[in-house]
Amino acid sequence: MKKIILTTSVIVFTLNTLLAQNFIKAIRIETPPEIDGFVNEEVWNQAFAVDEFYQREPNEGEAVTEKTIFYTCYDENNIYFAVKCWDDPDKITAKEMARDVSLGNDDRIQIILDTYLDRRNGYWFQVGPRGSIGDAIVSENGAAFNKQWDGLWEGKAKILDYGWEAELAIPFKTLGFDKNNTQWGIKFIRNIVNKLETDYWPEANLNTHKFQVSDAGILDGLENITQGIGLDISPYIITGLDTKKGGKNDPKLTGGVDLFYQITPSLKSSLTINTDFAETEVDDRQINLTRFSLHFPEKRDFFLDGANYFQFGIEGDRESPVAQKIIPFFSRRMGLNENGSPIPINVGAKLTGQVDNWNIGLMHINDDRETGTNNFSVARVTRNLGKQSSVGVIGTYGNSVGEESNLLTGADLKLSTSTFQGNKNVSFFLFGLKSNTKNVEGADAIWGAQFVYPNDLIKARLGYHEIGKNFIAGMGFIPRTNIRESYGELEFGPRPNKWGIMQIQFGGKFSYITNLETHDPETREFKIKPLGLRFLSGEELSYSLINQYEMLTEDFNIFENFVIPQGKYEWWYHVFELETKGARNLWGEASYGFGDFYTGYRKDIILEANWKVAVPFFIGGAITRNEVDLPDGNFTANIYQVNANILFSPNITLYNYLQYDNASKNIGWQSRFQWILKPGNEIILAWNSNFLKPVDKFFMDESAIRLKLKYNIRF
Repeated sequence: MKKIILTTSVIVFTLNTLLAQNFIKAIRIETPPEIDGFVNEEVWNQAFAVDEFYQREPNEGEAVTEKTIFYTCYDENNIYFAVKCWDDPDKITAKEMARDVSLGNDDRIQIILDTYLDRRNGYWFQVGPRGSIGDAIVSENGAAFNKQWDGLWEGKAKILDYGWEAELAIPFKTLGFDKNNTQWGIKFIRNIVNKLETDYWPEANLNTHKFQVSDAGILDGLENITQGIGLDISPYIITGLDTKKGGKNDPKLTGGVDLFYQITPSLKSSLTINTDFAETEVDDRQINLTRFSLHFPEKRDFFLDGANYFQFGIEGDRESPVAQKIIPFFSRRMGLNENGSPIPINVGAKLTGQVDNWNIGLMHINDDRETGTNNFSVARVTRNLGKQSSVGVIGTYGNSVGEESNLLTGADLKLSTSTFQGNKNVSFFLFGLKSNTKNVEGADAIWGAQFVYPNDLIKARLGYHEIGKNFIAGMGFIPRTNIRESYGELEFGPRPNKWGIMQIQFGGKFSYITNLETHDPETREFKIKPLGLRFLSGEELSYSLINQYEMLTEDFNIFENFVIPQGKYEWWYHVFELETKGARNLWGEASYGFGDFYTGYRKDIILEANWKVAVPFFIGGAITRNEVDLPDGNFTANIYQVNANILFSPNITLYNYLQYDNASKNIGWQSRFQWILKPGNEIILAWNSNFLKPVDKFFMDESAIRLKLKYNIRF
């Protein structure tokens, strides 16, 4: 009897300990489920079930309002998930079907896997009620989010009379992990858009990042899993036709191959030969009314895969106002010219992954540019310190912005914790960079620091950096040199949860930039946000007041033949912003700004409207209008954008994107038809064209059509 009592006590104690640690037992299965969106197979009765979910919003810590169950199991080759989401079918918000579109306005489930159990990096997967799937790489403990990453996996969903269901199969070949560790971090999330509700397992508080990794639960018992020999071969063939008004048609026929080899389960190598990015989306147009270069995001798959291993300093902090101002390695410098037009990539090689507590990113690219250097190399290595801190170095060799050879080196330190005062995030960054460019000496370094307290009730940030006059990032993006900049912000966000208001937001930001040599102020901006409201209905409203100072040391050609004379300028500017609930079939955003501007006056209007005509049909449009009145005359800078999409199924989509701006005075039109036969095997038909209007009507100046056949073989 004593033995029975003792054994029972041990079992009870063990179970209580496991439950307290938010524990999932990895259940191994012999027969894999069919991934069809129906959770009706016997195998799911064997799987480990999780049904205790708690709200993060709108009522922190309260139980989920609709029953939710996640199931987990695995076999030698895949990890499987199934989800049952109870809800009134008439209240389910499900407008999207295509892969990798934003599901921010749809009901959805999300899964985060911390495969290294390092409490800072993870893979993110999501599925919507109509089978739309998406994935991403999470890093910086949820502060950085690479949504452009595409993994090979399956996910299906179905809407039923009690709610909706989903199934996922994620191959271990798609993931990097430590083969010696049988435990992974794991987190489940459900979004019920109609109620503005976000539910988590394990329980998450409002101070955590939405995709925070450090508070994930434990998935225990993953044994004898395999990536095969770890080799993926992806050959592709591309054919097409280029046309130019007044010129001969130029037929195209080419091919290439991408090779991926998993050297270890946690270290991945890639090789691309004769790379083509025919399926890449076009950039959103911008009209530059500033004195400095604009930042355009990377959209090409080869560079997006493993991009988190190359991030430096504060680059991973998505909310930092200067994160895009100091980028030592900017992958758009390779394979694209200064206008964003493609340059053929002859060969590219990459190595990314983790070895113990080391994170490694190595890349070399040879492109086909006719002038300057066409060989580019980058190395980035970081070492994990403690639970969430790190120290690292970076080096780049190559120059896409000049003819001289350029070597850049740098080091950075991040000290971070998510348990400050119990459950709050706080981080400190310190970084330095030096460039070595032929025939350039002195004033060629950068250093900076940033403190950030990114929590719900109080958000605070304070930072400083100096950028030398002769600093050149041959493979980076540094739009402004010879400056020292101080910046900061403080925002309060109480949550009354009454009067129809979820959260009130108010505070301010500042940026102060001086010349590094003369110490004269060049730019100063104070932004006061006296009121921002997030309503329980889903709408958001805010008002901001901005004071701006600019010192021009030379005349500034702002638009066409309009010039702002050198001198000192200061003005006030007002901004009103409104965003409607995205769960509706018709939703949108509006922004109206007005105030003085240099020697004149400025009004800015941004309107965006989206209409889900029916589940397969979507129409969206956006207008950006900048009206500027100056003593020498008036001008208006306009951008018009239209989307018209047909979603035949989650795997068959047709996207149409039309853009016009009156700076270039041309219309750009891209149509992309994509048919995913199965993950990795695709047929893509893309058409790009430009229409000019030199006099009274538009004509098609040039066009390009491409048919790309892509196949993937996994060993």
